[in-house]
Amino acid sequence: MWPDSSTDRLIRALWEEIARQGLPSMATHTHRLHQPHVSLVVAEHIPVRASLQTIRPVPREPIKLLIEAAGIFPIEESSASNGEDRHGRLFLACVANSALLDEQRRVHAVIRPLALGPWSHFEPGTWTPHLTTAWTLSPRQLASALAIVMDKLPIEGWLDHGGVEDGSGERWRSAAGVACDL
Repeated sequence: MWPDSSTDRLIRALWEEIARQGLPSMATHTHRLHQPHVSLVVAEHIPVRASLQTIRPVPREPIKLLIEAAGIFPIEESSASNGEDRHGRLFLACVANSALLDEQRRVHAVIRPLALGPWSHFEPGTWTPHLTTAWTLSPRQLASALAIVMDKLPIEGWLDHGGVEDGSGERWRSAAGVACDL
């Protein structure tokens, strides 16, 4: 799911601020076409057309988005004793309100049978609702990026439209969007 346009701008500005400080962020990651989003299901392959026909619309109604904290997903660990080979992904932690959890369960239930190689940490009950902010940061970079993020919290908005996204920056919007910009 994607945030309303004003929240999208806030998050992109945060990504840009991190990048201006010389740190990797979603503004500079890979193809640089990333859009702020909360992934409900992730898999090695999800058939776009069948998924869009199945999930329509996402979300059914706008979902309040509240971000009051940040977190780190570890992505690499080395045997090096100084810890500098450890890296993490910095994310904005979404408050897991009932509407968000219900929508994730609904979408997951209808997409799961279509998905090839679904990622287990997106299963309902184990999923951490989040918006990725920065990728592959060293411990020192994480500390610097976290300071930037903390100055911008809280962030409030809406998750008001969604669809299917792939790793190339392509995205397909679900039918009957409910954009609100409240």
